[in-house]
Amino acid sequence: MITHSLQQGTAEWHAFRAAHFTASDAPAMMGESPYKTRNKLLREKATGVSAEVDDATQRRFDDGHRFEALARPLAEEIIGAELYPVVGSEGKLAASFDGLTVLEDICFEHKTLNNDIRACQTADALPLHYRIQMEQQ
Repeated sequence: MITHSLQQGTAEWHAFRAAHFTASDAPAMMGESPYKTRNKLLREKATGVSAEVDDATQRRFDDGHRFEALARPLAEEIIGAELYPVVGSEGKLAASFDGLTVLEDICFEHKTLNNDIRACQTADALPLHYRIQMEQQ
């Protein structure tokens, strides 16, 4: 995997995402995203034009990044290793990892707790769109 020094949300990061098939878009690629249809993703990739992010969505993104940073030390304690956020790619596939070990053998993906996640007893019970994203990572 090639790592990239990119800050999520920057113009450079958006340009990188536009040129790759990202893990967060993998559920839409598979037709399993509750947020974006496969056709909408294909249109974005073909035209290079993405939907504008409204203020409410941007606040959710910002909150998510803040929650990831707060949860990372807890995950580190559980796995007994340090994690660092990083953007990585392998060919045209890419991901913005919430946390990855230096050996790149453990990946941490944080999701803000919601009722769907709360109801899960195992990782296999997670909604399919989460599992698809994690599988690409």
